[in-house]
Amino acid sequence: MKIDVTQHLTLGAKRTLKAFRIAMFEALSEKEFDKITVNDICKKSEYPRATFYNYFDDKYDLLQYFWSYIGKDILSKIPNDSDEEEGIISIFNLLLDFFSRHQDLVKNVIKNNGVNSNLWRSMSGYLRQEANILIYNYCSTNEQITVPAKLLARFYSDLIIAVLEWSLFEQPNINIKTADKYLTSLLNGDFK
Repeated sequence: MKIDVTQHLTLGAKRTLKAFRIAMFEALSEKEFDKITVNDICKKSEYPRATFYNYFDDKYDLLQYFWSYIGKDILSKIPNDSDEEEGIISIFNLLLDFFSRHQDLVKNVIKNNGVNSNLWRSMSGYLRQEANILIYNYCSTNEQITVPAKLLARFYSDLIIAVLEWSLFEQPNINIKTADKYLTSLLNGDFK
């Protein structure tokens, strides 16, 4: 991304970024990510290509910004004082809650961009990376853990994404309590 969104942004920059986010989400609900062009995004946002390229290198750069914007909102809600398992379940619940709150749009996005699409791989990769960092922070401070914290974080973040994918694509009507039960069972190795 060509601008640093962690720094103070002008009102105009905030408006422009919001327009591009909304345009991307609308475009994703209409067709596959691979078929979306920068022109499509610019037309929907009502900004010229030059403005797009002032902010982003390409549509993949916009997509990474899109995930980071969503991820920042989700991940900022995770309590810092929870134990390892509670933190993992909190991450999962926040992700599932996000998808539940945006169900109509997400259904359209999933319809056009399934679990094997570049879009989902990009999003799950971003979420996996962020979950990995958070879980690593939980694990690295626990001296009782004998497994390397990086390995454990990778295992847990992969597990979260696997259960999330299963909940979204294979069992889209599952309730959060049932999904939590499955995640907890997998975390504890209790398969009964």
